[in-house]
Amino acid sequence: MKKAITIIAAIAVSIAMSAQEPAANKSWTFTTLPSPDVENLNADTAWTTDSKNRYCFVKAIDDAVLTANGTELTVTGGLRFTATANSNGNIRLGGTTASLWLGDADKLTIPARKKGDVVTLTYMTSNKSATRNLGLENITGTFPATTGKEQQTGTGTVVADGDVTFTIEGGMYFYTLSVQDSASAEDNPNGGGSGKGNENNPNDQARGMSYTGESINTPTATDSVIIWCAPDGDDTTADGTATKPYFDLQKAIDRALPGTTIKMKAGKYVYNKRLNINDRNGTHDKYITVMCPDGRAVLDFSAMPYHAHSDNPYQGLRLTSSYWHFYKIDFTNASDNGMLIERNKPTNGTSADVIARTQDAHDNIIEFCNFYRNGDTGLQMKNLASFNYVINCDSYENKDEGDGDADGFAPKISVGDGNYFFGCRAYNNSDDGYDVFFKKDGGFQDNKTIVFESCLAYENGWINGTATKGNMNGFKCGSKQGRMNVVLNRCLAVNNGSKGFDQNHNLGDIIINNCTGYSLQAFGSKAYAYRIYEPLAEGSVCEVSNSVAIDDYTVKTASDKGEYGYKDKKYGRVQVTVASKEQTNDWLCSEANFQSMNDYADLIGPRQDDGNLNWDNITWGHPTVDNATIVDRGTAIAANTRYDASGVAVPAIAYAGTAPDLGAFEQGLVSKKANYGTIDAIKTLSAKAGQKRASLVQAFNGMVIVNIEGGVAHEKYTVSAYSANGALLGEHHFNGTNTSVYLPSTHGTIILRISGNGLNEAFKAVMK
Repeated sequence: MKKAITIIAAIAVSIAMSAQEPAANKSWTFTTLPSPDVENLNADTAWTTDSKNRYCFVKAIDDAVLTANGTELTVTGGLRFTATANSNGNIRLGGTTASLWLGDADKLTIPARKKGDVVTLTYMTSNKSATRNLGLENITGTFPATTGKEQQTGTGTVVADGDVTFTIEGGMYFYTLSVQDSASAEDNPNGGGSGKGNENNPNDQARGMSYTGESINTPTATDSVIIWCAPDGDDTTADGTATKPYFDLQKAIDRALPGTTIKMKAGKYVYNKRLNINDRNGTHDKYITVMCPDGRAVLDFSAMPYHAHSDNPYQGLRLTSSYWHFYKIDFTNASDNGMLIERNKPTNGTSADVIARTQDAHDNIIEFCNFYRNGDTGLQMKNLASFNYVINCDSYENKDEGDGDADGFAPKISVGDGNYFFGCRAYNNSDDGYDVFFKKDGGFQDNKTIVFESCLAYENGWINGTATKGNMNGFKCGSKQGRMNVVLNRCLAVNNGSKGFDQNHNLGDIIINNCTGYSLQAFGSKAYAYRIYEPLAEGSVCEVSNSVAIDDYTVKTASDKGEYGYKDKKYGRVQVTVASKEQTNDWLCSEANFQSMNDYADLIGPRQDDGNLNWDNITWGHPTVDNATIVDRGTAIAANTRYDASGVAVPAIAYAGTAPDLGAFEQGLVSKKANYGTIDAIKTLSAKAGQKRASLVQAFNGMVIVNIEGGVAHEKYTVSAYSANGALLGEHHFNGTNTSVYLPSTHGTIILRISGNGLNEAFKAVMK
């Protein structure tokens, strides 16, 4: 089955309303500003900007709509405001707070509503030490007090025909607002109106739907089947319960069925054999999970027998099945790879046999796992492993016996399409950080696409202060034996022994957006921050945008080879000469533009408890506040549809100001982990029992993976999120059968609809 992936996109849209529209179902999202609004705000002297990049209205306004440059703002279209004049602005939009902020005793009015209309508002005080309430006029309902520690959602009913007004008693952030007519609200008791004309309603074609009672398998939902393992388990008496756990994980694997959760108690498990997961698949809506709920489970394979590096069969774990989810598991001291994901090749089988096994090695989630001190690459994928997610994983100090062939992560040789790495770190490995080397002699096709987002390659080619014999590259993008398409968004290559971002003769596409390269000659006399200089295959492209190399070179012109820098100076060189599109990059970006440059070891510091990176809390590589060289100096990067045919869609680069910053870190753009919701429980809404095709599974870091069984790569689908009252919270479009989204940060119930190509299925998700 051909699978497809769309890399993470947050569900968030801005729906503009005009003042002339009649009273009807309306929604406003204040978290983003439409481009026309930004242009008008920049052209109007009544609007200034503050240190948080917000647009601040400094004049008084008396029960009127917001305008800029003589035009009503679409983001607040139809709403009226009352505020006093203030040099700092009592109305502020956008910026790092991603909201509508009102100060003092401002008022927000929704005009001309009908009795019984339902209003929903998300909000939070801007003072974390003060508890504040909303004043209500012509509306009754529950609008909780806010302490500034989390967003609140209030819902109320309009008392009588006329205007509805909210009055604040101090600074308040507003995020979303929706109003629904009473007819729609009454039409569907399950939430989400089905009134005529509301094309975005999730229940338009779902009258009579009932909750099936089927739980979707998510890490935070109640587990149905649990098998326990423990470091002190006794396999002679074990039955897999919490009181009689297994020691041998293989015994639990051999019992696992779709929907099973294997819980491993924290501690060290010393094994003398490879673990195998073969022909034991989960399903698209019932993953099999292996997790450590109370710390980390360390699978130590130091008791394995010795085997020479070539054709070594002693991986720690070999995964040839699909729909498995690993969380907080460490893989160490394996003779070969810590983990290998591949389709199974029968004994004496051929590449044709591997190609035929479409049920193998796809849609696995490897999350918050560590791979270290193994005898080969920490985590490798080959033999058409496809559409796997590697989320927030670290791979370090992997070293083979020859001291030069162990990578951190390696989707290489014969790997399939659509594998995705997010928030991963590869450091101090004997060869490369990430290796996408392709081999043509295996009987497999090239032209596969791999995506790296927010990933780090650090000091590869160095272990414990000693140089290895490996290639020492950060991101190795392929080989001269074929085409591999590599997309790198907001990635960093720091102090690798050779090249940070390395073409390595790749003939395929290389797409680099908002990346940071930092290379010191002390780590290698042939060090480059970037080296992409050889011709590509016909039809391939190299596009490099908004990226920086940090150095102190004063000569601003390239050599006759197109190189910047020198091989005998402090910093490594830069050579990017084959880019078909090169825009707003800075290959000579001084350290003075950054908050700090000496504490780069903070990049491999501890993660947060859920596995997300702590990079918002470090200073290395972050631009100084409002830096004139970096901040807002980039080019907006639109969604890339080049790989739609294979089901890999690359969304636009998110940014906080008037344009993207240069480099991997964006001033004012809080990491994705900060404001996204977590599912507490989820149920299916199903019109026809037994015919459900769509399913959801949520990773522990909040990412929700959507699967559509039986879809194909070119088909187009939409994920839409709605409040319980029918307000559209956002939508995300994708190709193929697989995508990833983050859900809105909210409490209570939301409705998710997946639609397209004859599919129209809805889910009720209870958020926490």
